[in-house]
Amino acid sequence: MSTHATTPGFGLIGELVKHQLGRTPQATALQYGQHKLTWRKLDSRIRRAATGLRAAMVRPGERIGVLSPNHPVCIEAVFAAALTGTTVMLVNWWLPEEEIARLLREGEVKLMFVATELAEMFERIRPGLEDLDSVVIIGRPAGDPYATDDYELWLETHETGEGMYEAAQFHPSADDPVVQVHEADGANLALSHRTLQLAVAAEPPALGDSKVVSEPLFRVQGISAALHGLREGMRTILEHSEPAPEA
Repeated sequence: MSTHATTPGFGLIGELVKHQLGRTPQATALQYGQHKLTWRKLDSRIRRAATGLRAAMVRPGERIGVLSPNHPVCIEAVFAAALTGTTVMLVNWWLPEEEIARLLREGEVKLMFVATELAEMFERIRPGLEDLDSVVIIGRPAGDPYATDDYELWLETHETGEGMYEAAQFHPSADDPVVQVHEADGANLALSHRTLQLAVAAEPPALGDSKVVSEPLFRVQGISAALHGLREGMRTILEHSEPAPEA
């Protein structure tokens, strides 16, 4: 079911969630494997992530990073960055370690969210990232039933009250960068609220009630497809993408 006729225009990215939250708060917004997030839950997690960025002293204009296969954290980080005036680098985890390290050094990334299956690799490059202040691991290590999901704990430690939430917001303009992606030709693209909204609007018309996103979210095509599903009020299903040879 498309809601294109009543969806927001080309303003701030955060409007996409606010719009659907006001319409169908208990409908499923995101699905990853067997895990489902309603619009209300997704909004709560984004608010917690935004206050978490401020608590970590990530300032407007600075960068955070996500090193992970397609996962709700990628989406939550985009919206949290949009709220706080920061830029999220959706890191191409298919790249060689030295290239990932170079991109993070050049971006002067302050805070990283790293999938547990990539944590061992990330620890090898972490000593060379002088600007990095903290790392939050996403998911539980395989084979350890007593392990915790650090990202979930990180979210739980941050308030979602209006005072904290308002303090976290930067009120950026539509031309402020919000996402950095890595294309197959090697180009690194910084997308503002406006250009990201235009990419979302250029997606093919929505069909049905669900949208499956298998293209990696670190590509323009992947992140715009996911945000298009959210824009249209669809159940947006994130699927894992296997590494492919770089062009």
